Amino acid sequence: MLGKLSFRNAKRQAKDYVIYFITVIISVALMFSFNSIAVSSDIKELSSSMEYFSKAITGISVIIILIMAWLINYTMRFMLEKRSKEFGTYEILGIEKKSISNMFTLENLIIGGIAFIIGIVVGTFLYQVLNSIIMNLFNQPYQIEIVFSLKAVGITALYFFGIFVLVLLNCRRKIKKTKVYDLLYLDKKNENNMIKNSKGNIVTFLISVILLISAVVINHQGFTNASNMAGRNVFIAIIMLILGIYLFYISISSFIVKRYLNNKSRKYKKDNMFLYRNLISKINTMSVMMGTIALMFTIILVGGNVALLMNNMLNNEIEMGYPFEIMISKEDNDFSKFKEYISENTDVKDMYEYRLYNIRKTGLSKAFEGTQFEGMGVEEIETVMSLTDYNKLREMLGYEKVTLKDDEIIINSLKTVKNLFEKYIEENNTIKIADIDVKIKEIRGENLAQIGFNGYYYTIIVPDNLIPMIAKEDENLRNNSGNAEEDVAYYLDFGYNLVATTESMTDEKFYDGLNELFEKKELIVAEEINGEEQEYSVEVTSGYAQTKGERMSQAKSFYAIISFLAFYIALIFVMATATLLAIQQLSDSEKYKYRYELLKKLGMDELEINRTIFKQILFYFATPMLVPIVISIPIILSVGGIFTIAVTMEEIFRNMLIVLGMLILVYGIYFIATNVQFDRNINGSR
Repeated sequence: MLGKLSFRNAKRQAKDYVIYFITVIISVALMFSFNSIAVSSDIKELSSSMEYFSKAITGISVIIILIMAWLINYTMRFMLEKRSKEFGTYEILGIEKKSISNMFTLENLIIGGIAFIIGIVVGTFLYQVLNSIIMNLFNQPYQIEIVFSLKAVGITALYFFGIFVLVLLNCRRKIKKTKVYDLLYLDKKNENNMIKNSKGNIVTFLISVILLISAVVINHQGFTNASNMAGRNVFIAIIMLILGIYLFYISISSFIVKRYLNNKSRKYKKDNMFLYRNLISKINTMSVMMGTIALMFTIILVGGNVALLMNNMLNNEIEMGYPFEIMISKEDNDFSKFKEYISENTDVKDMYEYRLYNIRKTGLSKAFEGTQFEGMGVEEIETVMSLTDYNKLREMLGYEKVTLKDDEIIINSLKTVKNLFEKYIEENNTIKIADIDVKIKEIRGENLAQIGFNGYYYTIIVPDNLIPMIAKEDENLRNNSGNAEEDVAYYLDFGYNLVATTESMTDEKFYDGLNELFEKKELIVAEEINGEEQEYSVEVTSGYAQTKGERMSQAKSFYAIISFLAFYIALIFVMATATLLAIQQLSDSEKYKYRYELLKKLGMDELEINRTIFKQILFYFATPMLVPIVISIPIILSVGGIFTIAVTMEEIFRNMLIVLGMLILVYGIYFIATNVQFDRNINGSR
């Protein structure tokens, strides 16, 4: 009899928890698919860095477990409160609390078990999709086949049912401790309003705004100030941000009353009073949950943008720093064994040796003054290349040749600093090189292995007739390098370079073999540590090599880890928060039936009622997004400043739109589903 009653009542309320059930299924599917990737030997063999994918997923799983625990715990408590009157009635009829708690536990274990099984099935297919994406990313052949990892199932089951059992034990304890009276009226209780009087709410609201503004300002200073206090400033900003968000949603109801409901012309316009009263009632009783959701949205917006920025920076760094498949720099011009190794292990399209020269600073670095590039990587030297070598490199990369007069130069720079040089030469288009005044003909931004190989931010291209004089200055600098009598210490790159283009991309094994060809020697370094002079040995090589294939392999691994994990966390966060909002609204639809019936009797037609329902759900879903959207923009711009060496502002703004668009898309699906179901629940009584 008890089982039939439980089944009938659970079935009656099932429509309110369909979204929760679907969310649990998707969460299990995501956990299983990512755990399958983590234990896949094929994925680990793609790159040496992919072994970190498994470790990263394990670490991220802690966050996912906490979010799922919060979602399941909140939902079960919510279900318990909604069915508390039913359970109280059972107790009045003489049924023991132990039997009631067993019934509730069994119901939820059945729901959880069904969701888990369906989630594993969905996750098996999702794994195929994710696996194919990763394989395509590494240009590896892939054939779809059903792979079922028992280890992945075991890990997922441990996570999921571990959460489920702990939450159920907590609910069982609550049922056993709750008195009959409390069970009968438990569904009438909500979160306590932390601040009772309106004046206190207004003060709290003002404090929250001050905290949020201060957090944004301090965060900006933390990311733009390179001092030792920067880390502490960012930490303080995070604490202020969290406090500000929670205080904002605890106190915002009084602000709405003050701003809208006390304005009679606005208050009595159309359905405003009805909507504002409903919204205030919900915020008052769900302020902590609203604050938690807003905090999660802030994490999604900021974290998602940082993930995209890191990927942008990595891709742009490869584009700007690795235009050639193979790049070698040495302290001498003997490349014979390197050429032999390259010819034997790759299909060479073209190969070229050239020389780089160093001269004293010409003043060009002043273009960076007052910008985020000031003092970053700019040494006391300038890097110079001859026009002949420059044109040969351009030819290898498919660019057209350029010409120079005897008194002209070209600056080839990173695309991210090109505009700074263009502004600089509007007033300073003449510099002195080898005691000769030369004009800056133009600024070019073609990718020429600029990062750390042919200079750092820029390279000066000079006509061949200046090379003999520049070579003498380079020789003097190298001979005097490290001389204590010099007023500055010079950092000098290796002067001899070899670049090669190939028919196909090289791999990590080729890169390792190339590095083995460099001569190595032990260098004894003396350093004072804790007041005592200590000596230790350092292995140094006669040069260094870079290959696009090795860098691409590492970059793709990093891209896969960052992108997939960011997607994993963001999707779980959005689904969890949207599910809670949907459940709250749908479970209250019974209460709103009476209110909408009154509106109909007062003269509202069907279309107006549907519009009011839409606006009520929209206000409710939009409220937790207000603060995250507003504060995330300046935070992202501040954080983005550290990526501007290889990322443009256009890319930063594009990333912001992408992340916000994806958030609104997933969140919007839940909003539409909730609106449709809520409307059906209301219309069912009319």
